[in-house]
Amino acid sequence: MKSHEEIRHRFEDQLEAVRGEVVVLGHLVVENGRRAAAAVLDNRLSRAAEVIAADDEIDSRYIHLERSVYELLARQQPVAGDLRLLVSLTRILYEMERSGDLAVNCAKSMLRQDGFRLPSTLHALLAQMTEASLDLFTQAVTALSSLEREAGIRLQRADDVVDDLTGEYYRTISIESDTLGLAAAIELSKVGRYFERIADHAVNIGEHVSYIVTGAFPRPTA
Repeated sequence: MKSHEEIRHRFEDQLEAVRGEVVVLGHLVVENGRRAAAAVLDNRLSRAAEVIAADDEIDSRYIHLERSVYELLARQQPVAGDLRLLVSLTRILYEMERSGDLAVNCAKSMLRQDGFRLPSTLHALLAQMTEASLDLFTQAVTALSSLEREAGIRLQRADDVVDDLTGEYYRTISIESDTLGLAAAIELSKVGRYFERIADHAVNIGEHVSYIVTGAFPRPTA
């Protein structure tokens, strides 16, 4: 019969293994987000199709990990910090899966328009915005890996850069709307919104990481 200490050690190993797999999932989401950004910026329809295909693995891992977390919750009856970790992982998994879907939405917007021909100013802004958004998401995944205490507040503040770039991007679309055409302008506005939302999901992940460590959600920054 296993001792309480042995059971506890095995449970801790399971928790670490699941958290590690969630980190891997986060990196896959970032990778596909970068693939989606490159598809739009380089106007490559083949890359857009790759984004849609790559989401199958993200969805499969999400389903597997969500099941694993709920099994640990049901079988181990965790308390205190372990319970916070498992409950937070269910929310972090949701944020990651939704971010993966947003990359797919971006690819589908591109396919609906048979590609985008971006004016240079808009291309530069979109490149900056997608890079800032995906960098924020990468930081969130790293924060989960290291269990960074201040991740929530730090990512809230960093998100201001994405918001500012998004606002400038929308204004530029409005200026270039005659050149782009109405349908393309609408789809490009959606693309901007998708990457803005990926950054928002990154902030949410950071807040959950802070909650795992401290037991409290960070207050919104002014």
